[in-house]
Amino acid sequence: MRAQELNDLRKEISDLKIQLEKSNLSGSAAESQTLDHLNRLLAANDEALESVFADLKQFWLSSVDWCSDLSRQIEKLIIIQADMREAQRRP
Repeated sequence: MRAQELNDLRKEISDLKIQLEKSNLSGSAAESQTLDHLNRLLAANDEALESVFADLKQFWLSSVDWCSDLSRQIEKLIIIQADMREAQRRP
């Protein structure tokens, strides 16, 4: 089940990346930096994924406007990854 959850997470990341690339906002600083983070997430192997998510979370907390669409979309990814990590720790 872990592999399927990971595939689902990567699909969510890819979907957000595509959405940002198609939007008119992709030229703004926050959206551009988000695309960089998403590309790093997509390129990361399973072992590096948690570290790259920590970078995304720090960026989200410090650089993305609260209550924006982008903030909600990034938060969704962070929640999915945190839920996966928590499920993995359970026996």
